[in-house]
Amino acid sequence: MRSINDDTPMQLAVLRKLRQWGPLPESDVSRMVKGFVLVTDDLRDMAEEGYVELAFVGDEYVVSMTTLGRLFLEQEEQAQP
Repeated sequence: MRSINDDTPMQLAVLRKLRQWGPLPESDVSRMVKGFVLVTDDLRDMAEEGYVELAFVGDEYVVSMTTLGRLFLEQEEQAQP
């Protein structure tokens, strides 16, 4: 049996919060996304895919959605019934 790690639900939850609130500190994002244990590596993966940008401000990252992230969110929401 093969295990497949699909992060899409977690990514969509993060992108929805960013659409609702705008750029947020990493600690706020991880606290606001219910049902997922969100770590910095998850956000780095999303940044590598181009969905978010991470900017180090003060003592933590501030996460903001990119245009590609907005398009990905809209596409996934249209695909879901």
